[in-house]
Amino acid sequence: MLSWRTRTDSVEPAGLVATGPALHAVLRALRGREAAGLQGLTLAATRDLLVLLGPAASLPWTDGVAYCAPAHGVPGLWLPTRLAPAAPAELLHAALQRRSGHAALLLWPQPAMVLGLDGAQPVQPALLDWLEGATA
Repeated sequence: MLSWRTRTDSVEPAGLVATGPALHAVLRALRGREAAGLQGLTLAATRDLLVLLGPAASLPWTDGVAYCAPAHGVPGLWLPTRLAPAAPAELLHAALQRRSGHAALLLWPQPAMVLGLDGAQPVQPALLDWLEGATA
């Protein structure tokens, strides 16, 4: 099992992770934007988790979400902004990349998961509508 430690450095978010009610709050916030407000945002999702990637200024600031960013020096490994794995990021990324085949990965502590981000899709109204139904 991977252990995590609290980060002591400050990391600017480049994405967010939402589950449960926060997932639906993020979808509502995005659906309320004009098309220009969706530019530069991409997302990956499972049935229970949404990962939204983009500039910090473009991310919706919603209660219940957690923020992520690429690991320093390892742009293909996305981690929480408040926690860091105890193991070296370079080694984790190499091992996870070998196992998963994904170049870009989110490593998340709770719920514990590894999610490939290679297939993140540009945020568009039709995708948001589909996700609203798929995650209901």
